[in-house]
Amino acid sequence: MLAAVLKGRGILEIEDRPEPPPPPPGYVRVAVRSVGICGSDVHYYQEGAIGHFVVRAPMVLGHEVAGTVEAVGPGADGFPLGAVVALEPGIPCGKCHYCRTGAYNLCPEVRFFATPPVDGAMQEYVLHPAEFTYLAPGLTTDEAALAEPLSVGVYAVREARIGIGTRVGIVGAGPVGILAALAAESAGGRVALVDVREDRVAAARQIGLEAYVQVPPALDDCEVVLECSGSSGGLRLAQQWVKRGGVLALIGLGEASSMMLDGLDLSLRGLTVRGIFRYANVMPAAISILQRHRERLHIFLGTTIGLRSLPAFLEQKEYLKPLKTIVRVPE
Repeated sequence: MLAAVLKGRGILEIEDRPEPPPPPPGYVRVAVRSVGICGSDVHYYQEGAIGHFVVRAPMVLGHEVAGTVEAVGPGADGFPLGAVVALEPGIPCGKCHYCRTGAYNLCPEVRFFATPPVDGAMQEYVLHPAEFTYLAPGLTTDEAALAEPLSVGVYAVREARIGIGTRVGIVGAGPVGILAALAAESAGGRVALVDVREDRVAAARQIGLEAYVQVPPALDDCEVVLECSGSSGGLRLAQQWVKRGGVLALIGLGEASSMMLDGLDLSLRGLTVRGIFRYANVMPAAISILQRHRERLHIFLGTTIGLRSLPAFLEQKEYLKPLKTIVRVPE
């Protein structure tokens, strides 16, 4: 089977690998059809590392994955052959304190697609635990691949306790920010996004979201601000935008090591800061949001490429242009 393998910094090759065996008990063999290109894939390609996660051996990219059920192992019931599924890419240990308390996204032993040294899903087939494989009826595989990045927003909404009438600000109108806006809106929040890129603001407005290039003076301060840009400037804006007693949730990781909060301001205004790392127990809710908002997903699905085209796509930095690119597997 074909796989997109990162061999080193800036070196991505399409190589032939053995197909996985028949699924063991509790597992599903999935024919991968659609994989979204995430910022982390690009970062690993460009830098060979994200923080302390360093690519030291060849690694398959991709964790925003959907496909169809190709085979089912014993005990993995309820998965019709050919059904569209979305995969939760992290497999926790199931034994530690975090797993036992439902916070398995914090499991120190989690094996997460395309996080060194674990292979990702830009390959023709994967074996995956049934408990982290979710049916996505009514969605195409391109649409179902959005369940993974949307789950980050759904989790942030739950952690920040966004509900009906909550005024929510989102800094960064890239894929994560716009999907987080859909999650917050679905929970009843009143949402506004800000981004320095006019094309992304336009994309958000295209699907009916309130979005600006800069925060208008007349816009109310927010009870919750989700920082999705991963930039130092974005973090400063997010902290300024949240009102007294509000919640600042940190989602973006782009410049994480150099981002600074104003500690005195946090104390004087009684702000709560929540770090958002991946997600737990939310993917079914994300799939439900996608099913209800299919007519708004087109802004994410305008660019698709074949697996063999991925090395040139990354080398030529074509990923900078669209809001989201989906890699079709196989071509």
